[in-house]
Amino acid sequence: MDAQIRDARLRVLIVGAGIAGAALGAILRRRGESAAIIERGEAHGSGGYMLGILPLGGRVLNGLGLADTYLKNSLPMSTYILHDRRGRFIRNYSLSPLVERFGAWRGIERGPLLEILRAAAGPIEYRATIQEISEGPSAVTVTFHDGSQTSFHVIVAADGIHSHTRKMILSAQEVEDFDLGWGGFVSWSALDESQADTYRELWSSGWGIGLYPVPGRTGMFLGGRHDVLSKRDPESYALELESRLPKGPFLDALKSRDRSASGFYWKLADCRAKVWHRGHTVLLGDAAAAFLPTAGVGASAALDSAAALADELSRADAAHIEYAFDLYVKRQRRRVETAQKNSRELARYMFVNQPAMAWARDQAMRFYTPEMLLKGISKVMAGD
Repeated sequence: MDAQIRDARLRVLIVGAGIAGAALGAILRRRGESAAIIERGEAHGSGGYMLGILPLGGRVLNGLGLADTYLKNSLPMSTYILHDRRGRFIRNYSLSPLVERFGAWRGIERGPLLEILRAAAGPIEYRATIQEISEGPSAVTVTFHDGSQTSFHVIVAADGIHSHTRKMILSAQEVEDFDLGWGGFVSWSALDESQADTYRELWSSGWGIGLYPVPGRTGMFLGGRHDVLSKRDPESYALELESRLPKGPFLDALKSRDRSASGFYWKLADCRAKVWHRGHTVLLGDAAAAFLPTAGVGASAALDSAAALADELSRADAAHIEYAFDLYVKRQRRRVETAQKNSRELARYMFVNQPAMAWARDQAMRFYTPEMLLKGISKVMAGD
């Protein structure tokens, strides 16, 4: 680790090599800056689910010179199809107006995206954690899991929604939690090539299913109330949904599911830190504001914030780190929280538990457009 930052202008430690942390490392490296990166997990254990990358995130990948690799590992999305609570077609929504205005919207698996970003970020030390942070007047001393210590000018907490680093600098009262009361299993099915550019969803009362294509296969989200699903396994729940669904794409996908893969469980909860930095430590990605998967904007917001933080750090000197953090927060906090609010609003609209509410939503969705549903996120992409 010392070799990575020995001659660095700023001694930066990135805690977490997820999308936000790996992207920050890659951007700093491209700018000629160095950073030490640690990750508590394994090098090849970071798959799990599918992601939609909006132009907000795609622009960052373009700026990293990763456009060709990104395109090869993702699929373009042009259509969103919604079904009602009984599985009947409601409406086909074209994503073209958003794509034509801002850029491509693409589907990719988290694993391949991480591989792309981590390769660009440089060396990463895996199975590594920090145990203590000791603030000094001009730097911070970090004690690692093995007892070793190193001093840094900047610690970037990019270690996720349950950030251990965030707990070291913020109190529990400085983090707001939001729990929708739903969750879902991520499973995989065969890819229908005729639907490879289409997201498709059905949300009933207390349960639902979504289909999200990526190269080579289709990701399925089998959703329901968390208090119910926490006592279930992916296979038994898939069989239950099979019995509820009419003939059509959802049933076809379920019947062709990969039964050999264990289902990743996604609890539909997020968080928002009221303070984004303290001392020499700054929050990034889900550690600052996590996202529900409803609008597919979390990964893109993480990429966007990584680019903003890299920009401020590349212009900062060691004596004015707090000023750089302030500028980063001014640039990103409103953008991130606007997108997060949009995601929460969609979640409240989609994930309902009462049949009457599901019926009312189905009627209203006949009149909505993607621009209306993603109004907040569109403002962020437009720079408003």
